[in-house]
Amino acid sequence: MGDAWTALSNNDEMTLFYNPASLGGNNSVSFYPLNMRLGVTNALDDMDRFKNFPKNDPDAIVDRLIGFPIYAEASAYPGLKMMRFGFNLFASNKLSLNLRNRIHPSFEIDYRYDRGFAAGFAFNILGGVSAKGKKLGSGKRLSVGYNLKYIRREGVRGEFDVFGTGLLGKINSGFQNIQDIKDAFGFAEGKAFGHDLGLEFAIGNGTSEFVSGLSVLNVGDIYFRKLSKGEADVPRQEMYVNAGFAFKQDFKIVDYALSMDLKPINLPIPVARMIHLGAMVNIPFFSFYGGMSEGYISYGAEVRFFPFKLIAGFYDVELASEYKEEAGKRAIIYLSFFDAEFDIF
Repeated sequence: MGDAWTALSNNDEMTLFYNPASLGGNNSVSFYPLNMRLGVTNALDDMDRFKNFPKNDPDAIVDRLIGFPIYAEASAYPGLKMMRFGFNLFASNKLSLNLRNRIHPSFEIDYRYDRGFAAGFAFNILGGVSAKGKKLGSGKRLSVGYNLKYIRREGVRGEFDVFGTGLLGKINSGFQNIQDIKDAFGFAEGKAFGHDLGLEFAIGNGTSEFVSGLSVLNVGDIYFRKLSKGEADVPRQEMYVNAGFAFKQDFKIVDYALSMDLKPINLPIPVARMIHLGAMVNIPFFSFYGGMSEGYISYGAEVRFFPFKLIAGFYDVELASEYKEEAGKRAIIYLSFFDAEFDIF
């Protein structure tokens, strides 16, 4: 959905990571005990690049990887929502690697292994009770929310000369696993608490609803207290100020949502990169998603047959600084088991 979730985050288990104020519209108890998200570079159109891939030849490796951004993710976010309260554990392992400059090649690396928890709540200043038997709210609701996060992070972020002495020796020896990459580039470990704030206004009649939301994630940036030795700092987590709007309608058998986000509006990036658009259609057992993020199309589908839910999708991200300057093509698979929800009202 083009990552346009700021005003739709109450729909699933990721509420606390988009806008804690969305808990103000939650009138149920939900459990999400087992889930996993896997993300990779979408290489479907470039598979020849990896045939007979060289292992110990730096020049050959550079030749194969120039112009091909690599991305890998393995994450889990088990959690629960109880009315206005939400709690998630999380473990997220992400690696982004981009090789630039054929004449003097260097790796841009952003590697992060995060684990911790998030605990948040919302308070309804106005309204807050949905129409009985309806998915969507009835009347007006104004909610404020707060989320506390604890993050323990291992990571490294920077640019490294491929033919520097230490790195060249590692490449010649061959990378066997993620630990080899961490050792080659140097990584730091630290821990920190972070804070998120949210505001959400909704107006609806039980079958249609308009929602607007504002979230401030990682208030003041998150700086980590370093736990490891060495000179490198733990990559900080930047603050993001996000605004979102959504329109939803529910016709029992079919419901849909349209959304738009402007984010992050506090960073010095082109306005066109801040625009995120999304659309979602739900029918029994299936959902279909589409959107546009920073000028790039995204799409996916969901299948629900208890006890599992499976989502697969494709999307692009901007790797450079300007609008549609350099796309990173990615694919995602999300699988969860034994999700359960019990209505209170």
